[in-house]
Amino acid sequence: MSPKSVHDDEISGRIFDWALYRRFLPFARPQLGAIMASVVLLLLLAVTTMTAPLVIRWAIDNCFEGTRPGPEGDNLLADFNRFLGDFSGLAAEVEIDAADRGQALGMVSLLAVALGVLTFVFRYLQLFIANRTGQRIIYDLRRHVFAHVETRSLRFFDTNPVGRLVTRVTSDIEALAELFTSGVDVVFYDLVMLGLTLGILFGINAELALYSLALVPFVGAWSFFFKREAQELFREVRSRVTRQNSFINESVTGMRVIQLFRNEARANDRFRLWSRELRDSHVKTVRNFSLFYPGIEFFSGLGAAVVLLVGNGLLQEGSLSIGDMFAFWILLAKFFEPLRQISEKYNVLQSAMASGERIVTILDNDLRIPDAGNPAPLPSRDELGRIEFDDVRFSYDGEQEVLKGISFKVAPGETIAIVGATGAGKSSIINVLGRFYDISGGSVKLGGVDIRELPKYELRRSVGIVLQEVFLFADTIRENIRLGDESFDDERIREAAARVYALPFIEKLEKGLDHPVEERGATFSLGEKQLLAFARTLAHDPPVLVLDEATANIDTETEHLIQRALERLMENRTVIVIAHRLSTIKRADRIIVMHHGEIRETGTHAQLLAADGIYRRLYELQYKNQEGSEGKSKDRKERTA
Repeated sequence: MSPKSVHDDEISGRIFDWALYRRFLPFARPQLGAIMASVVLLLLLAVTTMTAPLVIRWAIDNCFEGTRPGPEGDNLLADFNRFLGDFSGLAAEVEIDAADRGQALGMVSLLAVALGVLTFVFRYLQLFIANRTGQRIIYDLRRHVFAHVETRSLRFFDTNPVGRLVTRVTSDIEALAELFTSGVDVVFYDLVMLGLTLGILFGINAELALYSLALVPFVGAWSFFFKREAQELFREVRSRVTRQNSFINESVTGMRVIQLFRNEARANDRFRLWSRELRDSHVKTVRNFSLFYPGIEFFSGLGAAVVLLVGNGLLQEGSLSIGDMFAFWILLAKFFEPLRQISEKYNVLQSAMASGERIVTILDNDLRIPDAGNPAPLPSRDELGRIEFDDVRFSYDGEQEVLKGISFKVAPGETIAIVGATGAGKSSIINVLGRFYDISGGSVKLGGVDIRELPKYELRRSVGIVLQEVFLFADTIRENIRLGDESFDDERIREAAARVYALPFIEKLEKGLDHPVEERGATFSLGEKQLLAFARTLAHDPPVLVLDEATANIDTETEHLIQRALERLMENRTVIVIAHRLSTIKRADRIIVMHHGEIRETGTHAQLLAADGIYRRLYELQYKNQEGSEGKSKDRKERTA
């Protein structure tokens, strides 16, 4: 299937999509017991909520002077006891001797208090269980999505901007939490309440219920109009939120460039414009809600007027009691309340559904490097140093090839340098060797085994890569070197740091290995970050070492120290160097010259100079000045010594 992008902010407009819910059922299944408990509590809550108006109705008709029909001598408490039995479906066998209204009203009051306590308990338990369950589901989902993103190939990150991707994995998952904490269960409860209310209203008086519910079509039309407007405004808000988040991420990441080129005013103007558009979209949404809710209140008021007008006539006819009127009034308000809440939850649920759709888009993305189904045994360390490229072809976009039939072999312990102009395909060789991208043709082998048959974890553990652009995590220096491998003790970390001459500057820091590293290593110089990257790679002791222009950000004197350390470390280790430094290239056993994705020349430094080809031109244009400056630097060192 073709991969979907997570750029699209369009949404379906649906607040219920069973296919989408089904995708998240595996995360809800472990919490099924808690979900069922929440549903049971909602049903009990509906029962206690609807019982209260009926109790009050009975009290008004039986416990106040002039409201009770029938003979004055009736036993009110016994009648109340029978009422409870009828309502609960249980036989009422208890005989109550007292018959005065005061005692009956006291029992009604106690029952009302008991119903209030039960409602409080049921509501508290339901909210606690629902929110705890929802957070557990979101916790599992968040971990799953992050783990899924980690397994995508670099092609996935090439086609998805970081700002939008971070928004999907954070904000969208938080929005999806509404489905499990206050979305589905609330709608379910409101639907149950609507059904119970309708049944009781018709049970009290069908004629009055029909008159009162004649307003429902108007409420439905009003809600439909609101839904249509809210849907369009929601799309607008989400699109502008995503655009602004992407701009903020891009601006903060590139703040150095913005300040370097004095672009603060332009960036500020753009942010102000987009913030104003987002504010205006939110104001439109608020205006729409501000119009909707008074409309619902208006229809609720009309319903109350219908109860008064029609109910008065029925009261005069004797077919309706004052208690019936009062209960009807309360229940009609409860009928409109679920309608109001369902409409209020519409935007919340729509946001959650839209977020769910975008998360599913990420989960459906198949841009990943598949692991070997039946992985081959890992060759020995010595054999892993044998690298073979056989007619390798590769393209980033599936159309334009950047590697065109590349073939070469590297013997264990050999050091080769790969040179060429920008865009020649040098870094692409490293990308396919580490299997960050899969090739489209040919084969790449380590120790005689196709890398696609090796476990990715073992492959990348065997190939240590130091890039020009060093990334440090916001943690300690110790954790940045060992990267979570608890088997690395401080002695091993210090030894690796010492070999690349990073230990002296580490020990000058107040906390040494425990010194905190800021985001992206902002408090370290480029050279210091590069030294830490060397220490990180060498501490893991890979049999294959790749230096992708790794000394480009280090001054000549610091590079001299690193070169001395690398001379010892390169023993019995295969090394591939992509470098602009002549000193690094000259030490290589072989130099491979690339041009437009093809290997044009191969040989030693002296052989390639004598061949008078591409390498000689590169040398004269790029390396000759380096040779002179490096010679002068060496002379200065000797004179100083």
